[in-house]
Parts: sequence; C-alpha cells; structure tokens
Amino acid sequence: METSREGSGRPKPPTWKRVAIASLAVVGALALLIPSLLAHHVSTGTQVSTIGVMHTRHYGNILVVGAGPLQGFPLYEFSGDTSGRLGCGRSLSSGFDFSSVAAVPLSCTGPMGDLASAEKTDDWPAFTSELAPLANGGANHRLLGRIQRPGIGDQVTYGGHLLYLFDPDSVPFTPQGELYAETEAPMAPWHGFWYLVSAATGNPAPGIVSVEPAKLPNGRKVLGIAVDQNLSPVAEVAYGLSPASPATAKCDQSCATTWVPVLTSGPPRVKAGIPLHRTGTVRLGDGLLQVTFDGRRLYLYSREGFFLAGHGKLRASGTAGNGAKLADPLGQFNVAGLQS
Repeated sequence: METSREGSGRPKPPTWKRVAIASLAVVGALALLIPSLLAHHVSTGTQVSTIGVMHTRHYGNILVVGAGPLQGFPLYEFSGDTSGRLGCGRSLSSGFDFSSVAAVPLSCTGPMGDLASAEKTDDWPAFTSELAPLANGGANHRLLGRIQRPGIGDQVTYGGHLLYLFDPDSVPFTPQGELYAETEAPMAPWHGFWYLVSAATGNPAPGIVSVEPAKLPNGRKVLGIAVDQNLSPVAEVAYGLSPASPATAKCDQSCATTWVPVLTSGPPRVKAGIPLHRTGTVRLGDGLLQVTFDGRRLYLYSREGFFLAGHGKLRASGTAGNGAKLADPLGQFNVAGLQS
C-alpha cells in the first residue's frame, strides 16, 4: 500500500485512548469500534501482519500497516528500546490522559489483541504477527523480523526496531505520536521519545525539527525543541555537553537511552529568537542528522519534567530543565543557553 497524503491543520481526536481510558463513555465507544476493526484477524484464525509504505512530504517514506482493517495506521519506534533494553514494557504506572484532568493507570505496551476488548490500558499496543510478517508497497522484507515477548506475542521488528501502534490513519496525515515525549510524571514515565519509522532503513523518520525559544521555571530563556506537535505542542528544553567537553563528543548507543539526539531530516526550522547562524547539523553514522548549536550536538533528556497547563494540555512555553549539570562519562550535560 503506497499513498501520498500530507497536509496541515489540527488533527482529529484519536480513535482510541490517548494514553489510557478516561471515562465509561470512551470505553463504550472503543467497545463498538475496535472489534469491527479487528474482526478480520479474529475470524481468519492465525494472524499475519503486513507492513506497507506511505510517502509523505514531511517525513519521507514511512512504515504503516499494509493490509487489513488497520491499513494505513502509522507505525512507530521508541528511543528507549535500544542496546538490548526494552524500555516500553508491560509494567503498570500512571500518566495523564489529555482529555482528562487526572492521572490514570496504564502500561506502555500490550498485545495488539487488547484493542479488540478495550480491557487493557496499553499506551502503545505492540504490532504483532503470529506468522512471518509480509512486506508490501515498497517495504523491504529483508528488514522484517519478530521478537517473542511474554504477555504480548511475536512483535514485529523492522531494521531491528520494535514496531508499535498509537493513532489511526488520518487525512490529512497528522501523526499524533511523532516526536512524542514520555519522560516523567505527569507524562507517562517510559523515559523516551517516539518516532515514525523510515521504510528505507528502519531508523527514525523525524521530519524537519523546529528549534525555538523555551522558558525554564525561573523564566530564563533557553534553546527548545518542538515536541508533541500534533497533540499538545511544547518547547522542550534542549541540552548540550558542557564547554569543558570536546565539541565533537557524542553519545554512544547506551548513552543515547538517557540523552536522545535531536534528529532532523534536513536543516532545522529556526523560529524567532534563535540565532540562525548558530544552528547546524552533523551527520551520524547511520545517515541521520543531529542538530547542533554553536557546533555542539543537541540532546533531549529522557527524564525531562513537563508541566500541566489545565484543560488536558501541557504548558507550551518550556519544561523543567531538570537534566542540567548531570554528569556522564562524556562530560556534563547542560541546558543549551541562548547567551554567547
């Protein structure tokens, strides 16, 4: 399946829970909708999932569900699933449903079949396949695989990255999970960031990132990165290694579970208040681009604190900056300030 759908505008509300079920009304709606979506899988016995490709103007060729009742649903990968660690697990915690006013119990992931019953609080249902998954519409079958996960099933991988579901197909294409942050309370505490998946490599497909001013709780203006742009946009505080560290210093794979590189598919958008000449990019070994400021690589902190603004939204102007002055074998990470 290969289509081209791209546009702008406010996304439609999610078909199922944003983070978890927040009301009996939502439960009732899910109970009616999801069984009809998954009836194909239930009635045909052994389930085989298909990967497809969607061409988008902003994210390039990305992976979507390629066939069946969920055809066109975007697929995602998680920054915390790396270096042999599965950061998106089944343990129950709590987080805010952004149509609600209180934290609700949830787990990061669970079986894809949970969508049919709406009985679980899975945040990002695993994309699973009981038999070897199929590639369609330009997806590379050589990059497909599966990992057996207790209580979940055989989760599909692509280029070694585990695949998850989050939001439904939409026109215009507004992927609600792209660069979505789930770090610490009040956010779900999965300690990482979510990305669309490149059909060419299985690596993140970040699109063009936006660099903008952010405010710390004390009012200081610092460098920020626009996250969660399709649900509740926030200028999340960005970090760099301290001047005492070499300008070329970079995180290895294990470091990047905590300090997630700010990725972009091209020169970043730079909003008013950010000196354009001080921003840039550096190409990583896997071909992705990392954003730089004053020649130093930028990172997002996987345990960054967010603030609620009321009415089920996050404070857009900035985050806590609680990663400042944390030490790493590479050096000390500090908030990326705007002062020269």
